[in-house]
Amino acid sequence: MQTKQSVTRSNISLTVIVALGVLSMLLPLSSSAHAQGIGSREFVAPVVIQAAGANAASIQSSVDAYRAALGNPNNGNNPGPLQSGRREINWDGGNPNVLDTTAPVTPFDVFLNTRGSQFTTPGLGLSQAPPSGGPQGGLAVLFGNPTYANIFHTFSPSRLFTPVGSNITEAVFFIPGTNGTVPATVRGFGAVFTDVDQPDGSGPGGKRGNRHASTLIEYFGRDGRVLFSSFVPASPGDGSLSFFGIVFDDARIASVRIKTGDVAPGPNDDRHHDIVMMDDFIYGEPQILQ
Repeated sequence: MQTKQSVTRSNISLTVIVALGVLSMLLPLSSSAHAQGIGSREFVAPVVIQAAGANAASIQSSVDAYRAALGNPNNGNNPGPLQSGRREINWDGGNPNVLDTTAPVTPFDVFLNTRGSQFTTPGLGLSQAPPSGGPQGGLAVLFGNPTYANIFHTFSPSRLFTPVGSNITEAVFFIPGTNGTVPATVRGFGAVFTDVDQPDGSGPGGKRGNRHASTLIEYFGRDGRVLFSSFVPASPGDGSLSFFGIVFDDARIASVRIKTGDVAPGPNDDRHHDIVMMDDFIYGEPQILQ
């Protein structure tokens, strides 16, 4: 069950949907979401859906609301162009028991042809891995940190997605079935995160006045300008899950930039480092870039 709120900042009206029971964990969107470099008369507000909580059940209704906002069906690996629906990636290869850790690679083209998305990082590459276990040992071995086996939880079993050697992931879109030869835009993009600890607008004291959240999503138009950006809501405790996604009325998002945590994975997750991993990506059906 969800509730809607209308939030206004600098003459920009936003529609926010949050799951009941987690609203108290969320920061006011008026302090965390904005359109950079765009005058209020030019800006078209998207629907914003976000949630954070201790487990998958605490964000499930918001993820489902986001799917509904993008529209049915889930088009899977069907080639485009298609006029409606959405695409989803859960990093599990359709098998919830898969435990392989993939070697870091950039660009990450696994879903380029089938689902019209390509991911890159300025780091060594991007990997799919369970928190621990499997033939390669999961995140705990990938980053040489055994604590990662316990502090990250999946939303959809059994693997997570992460950059290696960086905390930046960038996404661009293409028409599925064209193998990256036909650029596209989407009307929305949302993602699940695990263990976002630092909230938007962290105060003084131990964080020394840091006013930046650890995890941020930026959405860009076809001209490279920022359409919208927002911090991802946090929830205390290891293994928590967060979701953030937006939906426009039309397909205007050409690329997305995600900053996960305040440092590249490797260090312990503590008061000095917020290490964050990603799970499900959900986005609108790619449309031919006009």
